[in-house]
Amino acid sequence: MLSMILSATKTIKFGLGSLLALCIAVSFVSVLAQPYTPTKIKHPEIQFRQVPVDKHQLFYAHSGDEEKTGVIFIHGTPGGWEAFEGYLESERLQQDFLLVSIDRIGWGKSSIPSKEIDGNFSLQSKSVGELMKQYPDKKWILVGHSLGASIAPQIAVDYPDQVSGLLLLAGSLKPTLGSPRWYNYAASTWLVASLIGDTMKYSNREIMGLRKQLKTMDKEIKKVNLSTNVTIIQGQKDKLVSPKNPAYVVDAWKDNFASIKLIELENEGHFLPWRQAPLIVKSLYELANMPPKDIDQ
Repeated sequence: MLSMILSATKTIKFGLGSLLALCIAVSFVSVLAQPYTPTKIKHPEIQFRQVPVDKHQLFYAHSGDEEKTGVIFIHGTPGGWEAFEGYLESERLQQDFLLVSIDRIGWGKSSIPSKEIDGNFSLQSKSVGELMKQYPDKKWILVGHSLGASIAPQIAVDYPDQVSGLLLLAGSLKPTLGSPRWYNYAASTWLVASLIGDTMKYSNREIMGLRKQLKTMDKEIKKVNLSTNVTIIQGQKDKLVSPKNPAYVVDAWKDNFASIKLIELENEGHFLPWRQAPLIVKSLYELANMPPKDIDQ
């Protein structure tokens, strides 16, 4: 009888543990889900290319005028080039810019790095650097969202002659604010990891390494004096990235960039590219020193 009770207790504990792991996994997936669905409509003006990066391949979509100022959109985690598909489809933007949206290394049709180097800002930066080399003498504005906004300043540091502007949307930028959340630690356990799938596991590895990468980047930024202009847009109701990040940048990096403009949105959350397109387009034109226009979405 005792053995039966002990066996039943173990079964209950395992069942409760599995249920808890499932709840954590569901919470983790819902937190990281992006609020966009790639369209199945083909737009002939959007073309696709790949560029080699060491042992990897960077896949990207592009549209617009190759003679104009370049814009590179950098998605968060998880994500893909389609996060900025609406911008690449805009006829007005196509007239004034060369628009590029990438699958960051590890996502979409770009190569997946080994566990030792995934989430590494240096690799992400180098991949964008190789892309920019395909368009000699062109200046670029980088538009990053979430983790893409965290990575974008590293690219400006590594390629100061190519990057003229940064438009950072809801990005973790202060090292101490880039710490993993409880669900990131939970998702690193074997039980939860077995429930969330490869995509979310890779996303979690990027987040787990974020603080270390931000700390390294922060030190590098404080050693340089860049001619890059920066605009930061942050929602004050962002539940994924602390709204305290921009204040740190304005204070800590003020001597390292040509200018830093902060736009705080009192009633906005994390998903700025899809909720604040007109403001983003206006900020893009300002960074390009061009009269602002509205996006035709």
